[in-house]
Amino acid sequence: MKTNKIYLGILMCSALGLTTSCLSETKDLEPRSVPEEKETGRLVLDLNADANFNFETRAVDENTYRNTDNYTVNITDSKGNSKFSGTFATLKTRLPLELDLGSYNISAEYGTEYPASRDGFKAVGSNTFTIQAAKTVETTVECTPTAGKVLVEFDASMANYCDLYDVDFSGTAALGNNVAHWGKDDTAPFYLAISEAGETVNYTIHITTKSDYAGLNGEEKVTNATATGSFQLQRNKAKKLTISPNYTPSTEGGLKIEVTIDETTNDKPITIEVPVTWI
Repeated sequence: MKTNKIYLGILMCSALGLTTSCLSETKDLEPRSVPEEKETGRLVLDLNADANFNFETRAVDENTYRNTDNYTVNITDSKGNSKFSGTFATLKTRLPLELDLGSYNISAEYGTEYPASRDGFKAVGSNTFTIQAAKTVETTVECTPTAGKVLVEFDASMANYCDLYDVDFSGTAALGNNVAHWGKDDTAPFYLAISEAGETVNYTIHITTKSDYAGLNGEEKVTNATATGSFQLQRNKAKKLTISPNYTPSTEGGLKIEVTIDETTNDKPITIEVPVTWI
C-alpha cells in the first residue's frame, strides 16, 4: 500500500506540473496595424530656353543660356516645402517624378542678374501644376532673359570731327542713379536688367570736338557738348545705336549729332537728329 501511494503522488505532481507549464505559455494576440498607402501622381516636365536678342553680336556665349541642362529647377508644394532642387539634367533622370497629391510651384533659372553687364545676364521661368491621383501631368516652363541688350556703333567719320566721344546709359530701375558707360573704343554690348513690362532707357552722348567744329555757348567758343535721347527696351530684345556726325560749313552752332536706332525688326531703322547742348 505504501508503494501505491508513492506512485499516485508522483503522477499527480507530474499532471499538475504539465498544467502549470501550459498555462504559462498562453498569450493574448493583438491585431497588427497596416499603414495606409498615400495616393500619388506623376510629373513630366519640359523646359525651354530662349535667348535671341535679335542681334548676333555677343558679349557672352548666349548658347550656354539655351542649354536647358544648365538650369537650376526648384519644385515646392503649396506650403513652400521643397520637393526637388537641382539641375534640369539631374531632374530628367528622375522623370516622371512621383509626387503627393496637391498644387505645386516650379521655377527655373540660370545665370546672374546685374544692373548692367558685359559678362552675363539671368534667364528665368516659372509655372504651376496640380498632381491628381494615379495621373501624369505634363507641364512646360519657358525661360527667357531678364535683360535687354544695347549696342553702340560710332560712324568712322566721328574721328574726323571729335577727339573724344562716348555714351552713358541710364534710367532703368536696376541702374538707379548709376550709368552704364560705353567708351569710344568699346565693342562688346551691354545687357541691361529690365522690368517685365519693359523700360525707358536714356542715353547721353558726350563729345569733345576738334576746334574747327566747336559750338557756341553764348559768345564763347566751346568744344564740349552732350546730346540726349531715350528709347524703349524690352526683355530679350536689342537696340543698336549708330551715332554719326552731321556737319557742313554752313552748320550753325557747330557739329550736330544723328542717331539711328535699329532693332532688326521689319520696321525701318529710325534716324533722328539729337539736340546738342554745348557746355
